Amino acid sequence: MFRLFGTLLVCVVTLFFVGNSIGYSSVEDAVQKRIVMFKSSGANMKKLSKFIRSGDINASLELVDFHVKWSKNMHLLFPVGSEASISNGSDASSDIWSDSTGFKKRIDQYHFSAKELREALKSKNVSSISENFDGLVGACKSCHRQFRN
Repeated sequence: MFRLFGTLLVCVVTLFFVGNSIGYSSVEDAVQKRIVMFKSSGANMKKLSKFIRSGDINASLELVDFHVKWSKNMHLLFPVGSEASISNGSDASSDIWSDSTGFKKRIDQYHFSAKELREALKSKNVSSISENFDGLVGACKSCHRQFRN
């Protein structure tokens, strides 16, 4: 019961930030919302790994939906001028804007990987779930290596 409540709370807070991120009012707001979303994503990934290892498909499905939605809206929080600076606390590399096509491809891969994991969870195929979770983690790491300072 408490686990379900905690999962639902994380999802509601996340959806609030994702929903509000579309209409950011300034570059500074976008950076701060982006930082919150990436922290939420990291915490979510740890919980998702735990639930997958324990075989909790329902909780895993709820958590993977975060990644499907976040990957769909992520690009909205990278307006021009929001790269890392001493004052904004961002880790965003300037390569995001100089190679916007490459960045978009990485986001698309993250989105694809999240959807693939969701389908694997729905099928309850343990080996496919594990393989697709590794793919999701790999998509995140690949993007961070190239586009994070």
